[in-house]
Amino acid sequence: MLQVQTCNALAFFTFATMKKAIKFILIGLVVVIVGAVALVLLRPNNTMPSAEVTKKWKDPASTFLTWRGGQVHYTDEGKGQTVLMIHGFGGNYKNFQSLAEIMRDEYRVVRIDLPGFGLSDFPKEGYTDINQTYTDYLQFIADTLHLDSIYVIGNSMGGAITWNMAIQQPELVQKIVLLNSAGYDVAKVAEKLAIFKFKSFGKVFEKGMPAFMSNSGLKKCYADLSKFDPSVAAMNNEITNREGNVMHMLGMASHVKFPDTALIQQVACPTLIIWGEQDQIVPREHADRFKRDIKGSELVVFDPCGHVPMMERPEDTKREVVRFFKQ
Repeated sequence: MLQVQTCNALAFFTFATMKKAIKFILIGLVVVIVGAVALVLLRPNNTMPSAEVTKKWKDPASTFLTWRGGQVHYTDEGKGQTVLMIHGFGGNYKNFQSLAEIMRDEYRVVRIDLPGFGLSDFPKEGYTDINQTYTDYLQFIADTLHLDSIYVIGNSMGGAITWNMAIQQPELVQKIVLLNSAGYDVAKVAEKLAIFKFKSFGKVFEKGMPAFMSNSGLKKCYADLSKFDPSVAAMNNEITNREGNVMHMLGMASHVKFPDTALIQQVACPTLIIWGEQDQIVPREHADRFKRDIKGSELVVFDPCGHVPMMERPEDTKREVVRFFKQ
């Protein structure tokens, strides 16, 4: 009998202890959640006026034009064969700064800010066909600069825009370079940016992109963190927080229609594929798929390297790009 009573007492003690532990855990979770919500809602507003960001981060070579009721931005430097450089989702023209500086002695380098990114406004017409919007914008840039023969370099989403441009404008685009390009399993890759897909996060980002998110996101793009520059992350954060940019990213992630992967096989111009072996955004295996689907294409893989070879390994990128252009 005493043994039974002892067991019952132990069971009761254990149950009571578990209840207390669960209670403390739940209280802790509530405190963490409330604290996180408070930090998000009560944090300072990081959104910056367009004029302020433009004044701070424009380049001596910057040009601004009016397009579809908004201001769009590009830089035009150097002489020779024109090379158009197109950044990825969440990026801007500064992503190609290092590469442009070491190529402009031999080439005319044009870096663009896609509408809704960097220092360029997105048209206020909505997001019904953003792919067509970017196609129209690139045609506008080509017409404005009187371009009739160009090489194009695109990174990530900019890579998808690049191969699509090569298909739609084969008479204009002579050679392309795809740097860790988007193109396959795009919906799956976009899941890594899933936070932008939920409308509820509109409230979170009404005060702009927190600096720690920009810092963390850019770090994820590097394999060798010794090459990571916190000042570049800080700059990207300010440019991303230019009024209208974050809301455009949210709208784009919610409404964009992805290009048809099957079209990649229609790329007919000479193509160089450059990839980072440790890319955490677009899987390394996608490089092999591009090599397989684009006839006569060439593949170069940097190791170690992440998602942005033009930032992490600009000298190596230049070497391979110039070699390819001169073939």
